[in-house]
Amino acid sequence: MISVRDLFEDNTLDKRRFLKVISRNGISDILFTLEKSPRRFSQLMFETKLNPGILDRHLKALMELKIVEKNEETYELTNSGRRLIEILRQLFLEFR
Repeated sequence: MISVRDLFEDNTLDKRRFLKVISRNGISDILFTLEKSPRRFSQLMFETKLNPGILDRHLKALMELKIVEKNEETYELTNSGRRLIEILRQLFLEFR
């Protein structure tokens, strides 16, 4: 089981901002889609069914938090993003 404290190497993370971002509608869809493999913006838009403006805003927030990174033309999870997925899976299992 992974600890929330172990999620980020950066201890200066604004925890309120982090919680606000990951609680947005559509964020978990983005994360679970990127867990499968890196995706282009258009692929994410199609798979998550988010409009371009909202998807762009979500991706920028996730990149600021270093959960997602952009490599050339694709977006992918960082190590912190992969650890976040593990925590989200644990949470989802607890609330089943």
